[in-house]
Amino acid sequence: MSERVVIIGAGVAGLACARMLQDHNRECVVVEASERPGGRVQTDVVDGYRLDHGFQVLQTGYPELTAFLDLDALRLRSFPSGVSVRYNNTFNTFADPRKYPVNIGSTIKAPFGTLIDTFRLLKLVRRVTSLAFEELFEEQEEPAIDYLQRLGFSERFINNFFLPFFAGACLERKLTASSRVLNYLIRVFAGGDAMLPELGMGEIPQQLVATLPPEIIRCNSRVVKIIGSTVTLESGEVLEASKIVVATDERSAAQLVKSTKMRKSIGETCLYFSTEWIPPHQNPFLILNGDEPGPINNLAFPSLISSRYAPAGRTLVAAIVLDAEIRKVMTSNAWYGTNAKTGTVMWLIPGSISGVIISNMHFLSKLRQRTVLIKIRNTLMITCRFVGNISVFLVCNGL
Repeated sequence: MSERVVIIGAGVAGLACARMLQDHNRECVVVEASERPGGRVQTDVVDGYRLDHGFQVLQTGYPELTAFLDLDALRLRSFPSGVSVRYNNTFNTFADPRKYPVNIGSTIKAPFGTLIDTFRLLKLVRRVTSLAFEELFEEQEEPAIDYLQRLGFSERFINNFFLPFFAGACLERKLTASSRVLNYLIRVFAGGDAMLPELGMGEIPQQLVATLPPEIIRCNSRVVKIIGSTVTLESGEVLEASKIVVATDERSAAQLVKSTKMRKSIGETCLYFSTEWIPPHQNPFLILNGDEPGPINNLAFPSLISSRYAPAGRTLVAAIVLDAEIRKVMTSNAWYGTNAKTGTVMWLIPGSISGVIISNMHFLSKLRQRTVLIKIRNTLMITCRFVGNISVFLVCNGL
């Protein structure tokens, strides 16, 4: 039997596994179905814009990060430590007072909660950051919504802050996931910074690839069958293995190992817009949709974090949509087809004026992973509040 380990999937997990095996002098090969490594952590360059496959950030609070990545080489650019919550037709900054003392007043008086909510959040942050990650997952478990209610947070603060925050991180809008996961996320966000590599999230797998011998990564090599210690590729080639690591999405893994236990996947749709407009904030905080109608959960401005995300003089806007039915409609070819075309749409970005119609939206292209870029030609109408109807689509990233 071969002593080689066969790793199926060249996403970040598969690449990290290969790196660990190489560090321990174990022979391995990574087989990847697509044409390039990286899995879901990809960045496409379109007309000078860097489009990550779904809105993603690198959290420096992740405990295993420095074991696999050279963070200095990624030239990380940091998001401000806080959020701007769109609530009651205004932007309300809720920031880390240690880093943004100028926002202490707005943080304490946040209208989407109460003063008691703010102090309870600070108390919760202090508690979870005092614990090791392992300890968080040893605590009593309950649904996150029940946990927050038991801690005494108001319904308004839960709905307008915790819900969009948790949905943005876990793509789950009802807070039914484990309280352990919520505490873990709070621990990660409070203990580190949300960052973007200067040249996009795709630099992360590329750095891992650069640490591995090129011959061990085989792209365009789809696995169709696993039997015992053999892996059969779509080409008919059979690979012998001492161990097999399946580092794919859950659906593919279930098919390969013949498992009937598979959770329903969830995803996001990330809409990218190009404009000359700059948001009306001193700092480019991530924007959460507190109480506005419409499908958007949060907004970000990647090019204001790293200028390399957009051509000079342009702002790249990322709008994240979670609703599955809306995502299904927006990612349908029936809307725009596969050829470039111009349409008139209702758009949705929070701001200071009511919803407006923006015409002459130019659909540029549809990329891998259902990624496209829409350029806004009429940039004077960029500031309008969340509206319910949406007629554009961009990046779909199933998780």
